[in-house]
Amino acid sequence: MAKRLLDLLAALIGLLLLAPLFLLIAAAIKLDSPGPVFFRQERVGRHGRHFRIFKFRTMGTLGAVHTKNAAATASTAGAPQLTVAGDLRITRCGAFLRRYKLDELAQLIDVLRGTMSLVGPRPEVPHYVRHYPDASRERVLSVRPGITDMASIRYRDENDLLALASDPEQEYIEVILPSKLRYALDYVEHATLAGDLRVLGLTLRTVFVPEASSTRSLFAMNDSRLWAWLEPLMSNLNPRRRWFAMAFDAATVFACWQVTYLFRLGFERWQPERPSYDNAVAAGIVLLYVAFMALTGVPRALWRYFGFDDFKHIAAACLMAGLTGAVAVLMAHLVGVPRAVLALHPLFCMLALSLSRMTYRMVWEHARSRVTGAEGEPRRAIVLGAGHAARGLVAGIHRRDGWSVLALLDDDPAKKGLRIGGIPVLGAIADLARPDMTAGATHIIVAMPGASAAQRERAVALARKAGLPILTVPSQLELQAQGDAT
Repeated sequence: MAKRLLDLLAALIGLLLLAPLFLLIAAAIKLDSPGPVFFRQERVGRHGRHFRIFKFRTMGTLGAVHTKNAAATASTAGAPQLTVAGDLRITRCGAFLRRYKLDELAQLIDVLRGTMSLVGPRPEVPHYVRHYPDASRERVLSVRPGITDMASIRYRDENDLLALASDPEQEYIEVILPSKLRYALDYVEHATLAGDLRVLGLTLRTVFVPEASSTRSLFAMNDSRLWAWLEPLMSNLNPRRRWFAMAFDAATVFACWQVTYLFRLGFERWQPERPSYDNAVAAGIVLLYVAFMALTGVPRALWRYFGFDDFKHIAAACLMAGLTGAVAVLMAHLVGVPRAVLALHPLFCMLALSLSRMTYRMVWEHARSRVTGAEGEPRRAIVLGAGHAARGLVAGIHRRDGWSVLALLDDDPAKKGLRIGGIPVLGAIADLARPDMTAGATHIIVAMPGASAAQRERAVALARKAGLPILTVPSQLELQAQGDAT
């Protein structure tokens, strides 16, 4: 439900913000070649239901018709439904749209309709779904397909790979499709909001900085000291940080007020048609937002741990402030303020405030990965504790970003032999002293937020004797103290 709510909000705001770009793309397509703006093709969605996906047309009319008809004839004629690099059907405008994945933006319409999600396994045409193994088909089709996923990032150059094959159809079915299915199954089993945010960030990075997705790191700073300097700067707590956050949020709300006017009136009318008292109204609106955000605890949240709960607080603050501000403006008969600005401004603020925190979290996680371990280097952890925190930790990191959990240790004898998220509880925390217990491990994670201070200190002391790097899951009191300091 939370994922669907985020999809709806993001699709609605995305379509509103991208409306001018959509018009520009539509005009370019019509000027470049005759035919419709959109290309519709049958795909298989959630629970095996068929739907027609939206994409901006990138081929000439004959090519588009040929490809669309292929969906209907593939089962009888075996016609390939693939596009390879250098395909003569691709128009000049289409080549540009494909290069920057702009043709996929039209699928925001599918997200709004509910047939797709922002992140999820890419939907296939029925012809290739028939090649799914029986054991995988039901699981892959149990979730909504997405605009992007890890397979899309991994096979961003799929057309080039197929062009090199002697038989593109066979190469896709025997090599690429099974690999995509492995990514899809991993997503179905380990889907999280943090994972979706990471996929969206990697997708943007792949599209606009494609070389960053190779073995070189983002901005080619793999060997730079930038990340080592940035990680503690973003992690360290500062009593003044809450005031910085409030100032940033106030500036963001004011900027969104200007952007909403620009969106509503356009460049030519943006300044001339604004009432003389608009700056005073904007100042009052900013104060309202700051007050409601303080009331809902938005400035106290740690940006590097931004998640759905924080998004809910931001959404609540924006909606309450927007509604209060709109009522105040209407009661004061300030007719010069457009009603559309009052209606859209909370949505723009919600998007901008959330995106700024998402970006902060992604940058911090990337910096932390550079400091704690090279990207792609396997990190194998022993987790101390087998409670709710350990269960959430296993679900969040196991087989993700190079992490794997080898075993859990807990002093509760009743838990020995149990499996938490598929990981066995092998013994007590004191068993860390056994050399065979830590063989192959690279990290120890203390996941005992509910334990007493003495129990946690003992666990950390035993972990230190193992000589491995130690990470800890903070307790509720520590998180509260961090929030008070931000």
